[in-house]
Amino acid sequence: MSSIPSKHLAIGFTSPNSGVVSFDQPTPEPSHDEILVRVLYASVSQFELWQVDFGLIVTDYPHVLGINLLGEVVKAGEDVDVKVGEKVLSFSFAPTAGKALQEYAVLSKWKVGRLPSNVSPQEAVSVPDNFVTAYWSLFGNIKLPVPSELPSNLSPAEATTPILVWGAGGSTGQYALQVLRLAGYTNVIAVASSRHHEFLRSLGAAITLDYKSKDIIEQVLKAAGGPVKYVFDTIADEEHSLSHIAKFVAEGSQVAYLIPVRVGGQGAVQRVKPQTDTSFPSGVELLPVRTAYYQSNEKFKDELQPKILPELLASGLITPNRIREIQGATLLDRVKEALDILRKGEVSGERLVVRVSA
Repeated sequence: MSSIPSKHLAIGFTSPNSGVVSFDQPTPEPSHDEILVRVLYASVSQFELWQVDFGLIVTDYPHVLGINLLGEVVKAGEDVDVKVGEKVLSFSFAPTAGKALQEYAVLSKWKVGRLPSNVSPQEAVSVPDNFVTAYWSLFGNIKLPVPSELPSNLSPAEATTPILVWGAGGSTGQYALQVLRLAGYTNVIAVASSRHHEFLRSLGAAITLDYKSKDIIEQVLKAAGGPVKYVFDTIADEEHSLSHIAKFVAEGSQVAYLIPVRVGGQGAVQRVKPQTDTSFPSGVELLPVRTAYYQSNEKFKDELQPKILPELLASGLITPNRIREIQGATLLDRVKEALDILRKGEVSGERLVVRVSA
């Protein structure tokens, strides 16, 4: 294995007005419970786009982009059980040293899982952030009973209660369907583009509805037999999801929605904001999802990325998203191309992946 350089290439901002650029970063040293990885692949998502376009959670400089990575371990602390040479996947919502769009990153041992042999690095890097988001939204925000294992051999108390996933064709929505199926929920309503419906039924959706339908509210109420008790909005768009959801929930309903909330629709996002301003019926519990807080639950911290995710991937119980690997002469070229594709709204049911290191 080649020696570890003192500096490495990173992508992000060097100042508030720098735009997306490449720059050198010092290569960090892992502590006793950390690992240093050479980043092989990263995914580029709306989160990175909103950091670029709207300065979302950009507070210091230089700022490195990226929260999802697949890397090769090059150095490990004494309290870490992964070995040098092993490949790991990680959702690392972390300070600069742990960001994904750089050649080397240092990661907490609780934020990595081993790459299963049956999953390619490009597929694997599409998984962690959205899987963690789906799991945390369902069992940490809505607080459905946490299954002791997946697949569960026990039927949950509300196994047949309608649970609606809005934006089910997207990356997080796909994992929500799969997790709910594995946990024993059998009456999941998936709202997504009709071109994804057959695939979503294979992931566990009992009913699929097209969000473009003019009578989508009536269709939801009919499918659920009345107001929906549990809703997971993976889009969180003020006009295109939340305003509709407000019309088919009632007192006692719970609505988990990803933040930030976008304004303007896919391919035409004007801004993002920290919470919804949509008016909901009295008694509806709104649950903004902050995925980075999932480690506040000790069980999730200890098991979700190190154990649950890699085991589900290895067993084939979780299917990675469809991916599109972005090409380009340099890492900066590849990242900029991915951001442009996202900005134009040209992504549906897939993740954009870029090679970071050779």
